[in-house]
Amino acid sequence: MAVKKNIKQKEIQIQKPAQSLTAFQRKVSSGSIDDNPYLLKRLLITGAVVIATLALMVFWNMWRNHKIEQHETALSALITEVEGRLSNPLPFEEKAQRMRNALPRLEEIAQKAPSNRKDVAEGLLFAWKLQLEDPSGSLPTPTDPWSRLRLAQRSIALGNAVEAQEILSVLHKDAKPNNAWSQIYWSALLRVRQLEGNREQALKDFAEYRKIFKGKADLREMEQVLNAI
Repeated sequence: MAVKKNIKQKEIQIQKPAQSLTAFQRKVSSGSIDDNPYLLKRLLITGAVVIATLALMVFWNMWRNHKIEQHETALSALITEVEGRLSNPLPFEEKAQRMRNALPRLEEIAQKAPSNRKDVAEGLLFAWKLQLEDPSGSLPTPTDPWSRLRLAQRSIALGNAVEAQEILSVLHKDAKPNNAWSQIYWSALLRVRQLEGNREQALKDFAEYRKIFKGKADLREMEQVLNAI
């Protein structure tokens, strides 16, 4: 029994208690940590890296938000310049001429667009080019979403809300964020509601758009159209 007791005491003596946080803090405050310059250097480097990383993340988020706001402001201003007063839609030919004049600026905006806004800007650019190919001639039967949007926007410019709605209705179920043309669809749909003077339905469409797109929603142009109804 005496032998077993001695063995147990030896096992207990071998196990060293882990250093507690309080003990470590006392060691730091007493200056004894200075006895280990390597440890002190490592702590300082780790702290500097953490602070630098946090500062970089904050700066990156601020820069990205600034770029997105700058892009949306420029795009909204260009659309407003082309569309004129939303409460008084322009004749198709006048609007087409404004689009031609503004096309180089839209190309530049699309080229410089932030990655999470590039699809929308490029989609709008493509839609403009489709409309300007032959604004006065006959249009082909739509074969894809872009050609269908082209027809719908022409009908809107001519003030034909019923025809535009019929053309757009086919696209509704697929007008999701994963399709580059979706933003153009929702914008066109609200302009149809504007032609109809149907603010109640426009608000429902706007609510559905915000629900589907969530953080990707581009609200400025849509809210301008709503305010004009």
